[in-house]
Amino acid sequence: MRDTDVFSTAVSFEPYWWEAAPRPEPRTENLPANVDMAIVGSGFAGLSAALTAARHGLSVLVLEAEALGQGASTRNGGAVGDTLRISFSAMEARFGQDAAVNYYLGVREARQHLERLIAQHGIACHYRKAGRFIGAHKPADYEAMARDLERRRAAIGFEAEMVPAGEVRSAIGSDAFAGGRIIHTDGNLHPGLFHQGLADAAKAAGATIADRTRVTGFDRAGSGFAVATERGPVRADRLIVATNGYTGRLSAWLARRLIPIQSQIIATEPLGKDLAERLVPAGRQMGDTRKLHNYWRLSPDGTRLLFGGRAGASELRDRRRAALMLREQMLSIYPELRDVAITHAWAGFIAYTFDALPHMASHDGIHYVGGCCGSGVAMQPYLGHKAALKALGSPEAATPFDRIHPTFPGYGGNPWFMPAVIAYFGLRDRLKR
Repeated sequence: MRDTDVFSTAVSFEPYWWEAAPRPEPRTENLPANVDMAIVGSGFAGLSAALTAARHGLSVLVLEAEALGQGASTRNGGAVGDTLRISFSAMEARFGQDAAVNYYLGVREARQHLERLIAQHGIACHYRKAGRFIGAHKPADYEAMARDLERRRAAIGFEAEMVPAGEVRSAIGSDAFAGGRIIHTDGNLHPGLFHQGLADAAKAAGATIADRTRVTGFDRAGSGFAVATERGPVRADRLIVATNGYTGRLSAWLARRLIPIQSQIIATEPLGKDLAERLVPAGRQMGDTRKLHNYWRLSPDGTRLLFGGRAGASELRDRRRAALMLREQMLSIYPELRDVAITHAWAGFIAYTFDALPHMASHDGIHYVGGCCGSGVAMQPYLGHKAALKALGSPEAATPFDRIHPTFPGYGGNPWFMPAVIAYFGLRDRLKR
């Protein structure tokens, strides 16, 4: 297939998820002059915080610069799991077993919190605990995953199994991996529909959501905060900032602690049922151990392959070029898709931290959430909930992720070093040693 034929005639460069969950029309009601809690950001964390605070009887205002949920919450791959960027065994080596146990019990609690939200509010978002296969990019990765499985299973229990290289075809329709691991508690959902359901739940609890209302700054004002927006000022007794990879210049303190990274996703045209089931058995969530991690899945109706990852060494603005580069990664796993057209290609910013761990934190009375490092579908609703509880002074706010995000001397929020980092990781992936 020539590059000019790769894309369908009606290709869209907006998220596939927006077809079932389109961005809402702007709301124009007047902003309240005073609220008990203001929340900046309408992603999973901000809406979850709003839901928790409103259910505790507070007047809550969510302020969003763009359309509701315009950022990563409706652009991600929808993966759900008890997953952190640092493996359990690596965390044991770095922080000790007690810390590793606490963190991994915390991320398990986050996944369970997500499941409760979906059940309690009847959110129809195609949530399936279908399992996740992680392919070992090289033999050493398989050995490391096997060791990690045993350490984690012994410490806290872990519903997973190793798949040796000779049996990989039972887990994925590809010979691209040196074995892998299946995690039975993981799965996926439709992030657009989950976000829509979470917004509906927050509004039903009494929260006010003002989209296309950019916050331009905030300062202490007596015992509370003065929040400046393009539509006028608001005074809030409590303030949560949940802007994650879209923080920009709004908060210098938070920007110094987050590394915005662009992730791209492509969606194929519908595949035949037999091919889809062969490539992704049981509809599992998929991933690999590359340094430049790829992730993929079937669409909720089981007809398309959605494939995500890094398309290159810089933040590509050319969606066609990014899609072509990402497609090459997909074809390295599934060469039989060479004649399958791409119908959607989009990108969004997630946020990493310098210690590769999610965080919530408080500074100068403001509560911050951010840096979920690729685990945001489960972690963001959980940390938003915990941040609201902390703002309320509740002892139930306790979580091992409540600690100040580390930073790096001289870093101000512009990840100038990322092209070199991506190029280095890409070289390591190509060496396969």
